[in-house]
Amino acid sequence: MSFCKKCGVSITGNRKTCPLCQGILSEVETEPKEETFPVIPSAYRRHNLFFRILMFAAVSAGILSLAINLMIPQSGWWSVFVLFGIACAWISVALAVRKRYNVPKGIMYEVAVILILSVLWDWGTGWRGWSIDFVFPCTCLAAMISLAIVFRVHHMPVRDYLIYFTLNAMFGIIPLIFYITGSLKIIYPSLVCVAVSFISIAALVLFQGDAMRAELKRRMHV
Repeated sequence: MSFCKKCGVSITGNRKTCPLCQGILSEVETEPKEETFPVIPSAYRRHNLFFRILMFAAVSAGILSLAINLMIPQSGWWSVFVLFGIACAWISVALAVRKRYNVPKGIMYEVAVILILSVLWDWGTGWRGWSIDFVFPCTCLAAMISLAIVFRVHHMPVRDYLIYFTLNAMFGIIPLIFYITGSLKIIYPSLVCVAVSFISIAALVLFQGDAMRAELKRRMHV
C-alpha cells in the first residue's frame, strides 16, 4: 500500500501519484493491483469516432477549397477565408468541450471568442463594420437568452445565475460606446441589445439586489 505524506492518506492500487494532490507517493508497491480510483475517459476518447469524422471532414473541406482556388486563381484567395472559418469552428468546438461541465462559463467564453474572431475577420477583410453592427449585439442577446434558458432548465443556484448574467449584460452595454462614437452603420441591433441589457440589470438590482450584494461580498471577501 502506498502513502501520501502531504495528504496523510493511504492509497491502494498501483498508482505512483496521489489522486488528491498529484504528489509522489512513498513506498509504491511493484505488484499491480486493481485500481481503486477508476480512470474517467475524456470527452474526446468517449466520442473518438465522431471527432475523427469531424476532423476528416474539416481537413477534406480545407484541402478541396484550396485545390479549387488554385485551379481558378482569378477568383481571388477565398480559400483563405474557408480555412479561417474552419479554424474558428474548431476553436469554438474545443472550447465547448473543455467547458462542458460549466455551461454558463462556457457560454461566456464562447461569447468572448465569437466577438474577438468576428472583429478580426471583419478587420482582415477590409472592415465593413458587420462585426459590430450585427455580430456583437446579436451574440450578446443570444447569450442572455441562452443563460436564462440554461438556469431555468437546470435549476442552478441564484448566485451562479447572477454573476454570469450580470457579466453578459455588461457585455451587452458595450455597443452603446460604438453608437456614441458613431462607429455603427446599422444602429437597431445595438440599441435593442443595450436596452435589453439595461432592463436585465435593472431587474436584477430590483428583484435580486440582496443576493447580488451577498455574492459580491462572498467573491470579494468583504
